[in-house]
Amino acid sequence: MTHFYIIRHGETVFNRKGRIQGWCDSPLTDLGVSQAKQLGKELKNIPFDVCFCSTSERAIDTANYILEGRNIKIISSKKLKEQSFGDFEAEKSVNIFKDGVSFPDGYRFCGGENHSDVIERVMNELKKIASEYQNANVLVVCHGSAIKHIVNYLSPGFVMEKPTTAALVPNCSITQIDYDNGFKLIEKPRLFRGQ
Repeated sequence: MTHFYIIRHGETVFNRKGRIQGWCDSPLTDLGVSQAKQLGKELKNIPFDVCFCSTSERAIDTANYILEGRNIKIISSKKLKEQSFGDFEAEKSVNIFKDGVSFPDGYRFCGGENHSDVIERVMNELKKIASEYQNANVLVVCHGSAIKHIVNYLSPGFVMEKPTTAALVPNCSITQIDYDNGFKLIEKPRLFRGQ
């Protein structure tokens, strides 16, 4: 059985400004760095065998802060990137989602990815990692919408529990999923006590 500890990156400049990131990027804020370092302290006793992370700078930096001082290999993968929001990227989220407008299928209509696209992409990558790292503890650092849709796939109705991705999957929250001939959600996104 492979144990996945899936982390959303720390707070970024775009998170603070309320802008949609997706495949574009912005750096961690001082708070984001602090969140990642604190999470690293909270996870210090978990013997990770490897870390996989998105190729986005915000995820790579978060992984490095979490694993600071530990000799754990970090492997970046484009398959773990955030959902693409197409033409909406870098826009203010309040302008896109004003008046409660939502896009139940996703963003393929504006050059991005539908929710099913990101679920398939990320879960296929996790299956591949599980086949290479059986009976391992694997740290994964990726993104809010990607995690939200995976959790909703494994626990239908999750997206209805809170109003926003940030509320459902806070920065530097941890989600636990096991894989053994199939995925099993162990714990929905949560913050550690120090955050």
